[in-house]
Amino acid sequence: MVGNRRGEASRAALLAAGKAAFSGDRYEEVSIVDLARSLGVAAGSISYHFGGKRGFYLAVLEQAAEEFWGDLLALRGPALDRLSRGIDRLLDEAEQQPRAFEALFADVADAEVRQIRDRHRTQLTDALVVEVTDSGSSPVLRAAIAGFVAYIEGLVLHWTRTRDITRDQVKDLVVGTMFGTILAALRTDPNIELTQRAIDAALSDPQALAFLGSLSTASKTTE
Repeated sequence: MVGNRRGEASRAALLAAGKAAFSGDRYEEVSIVDLARSLGVAAGSISYHFGGKRGFYLAVLEQAAEEFWGDLLALRGPALDRLSRGIDRLLDEAEQQPRAFEALFADVADAEVRQIRDRHRTQLTDALVVEVTDSGSSPVLRAAIAGFVAYIEGLVLHWTRTRDITRDQVKDLVVGTMFGTILAALRTDPNIELTQRAIDAALSDPQALAFLGSLSTASKTTE
């Protein structure tokens, strides 16, 4: 048991160090020999736990994605508030771990990294679909939400690379696009039944109400 605890502690320490290293430098720039030396362990320990640098890198990315997903699941409170805090968490991740964020969310050619990203994309899409409707998964809604998730990733990548809009503007774009996505899905599939959580979120956002009101007015003037 003691040996297992030591092994787990050693693995956790390596993952923490790898997270810091791969967040600041590209994969090819990270030396596992230097990394192991900085922790006072043999470079072979990385091979022992992860099978080499490649396995180590994928394990670091997987853990980063799992930590982010766990943080999102732990959020409590009204839907709109959780969405806002979830966006903040994503923006923090993009700022604090730029290389790891790029690796996970940029359209990379690495199939194994894409598998990690796509698995967590699916989890987030599933969670958002359940948040919006309890009546089963409408293919229209699922397609719309999947596109929304990809939009968020692209928007945050654009923000990290250019910084030509503010953090608050990024958040406003995400929230506005979320309402627009749901509205478009409802127009395409009128059988979608919104949860009370989703309705309360729309009713609690003055901009969403104003937008819906303007659509209603525009619809009447064209009749």
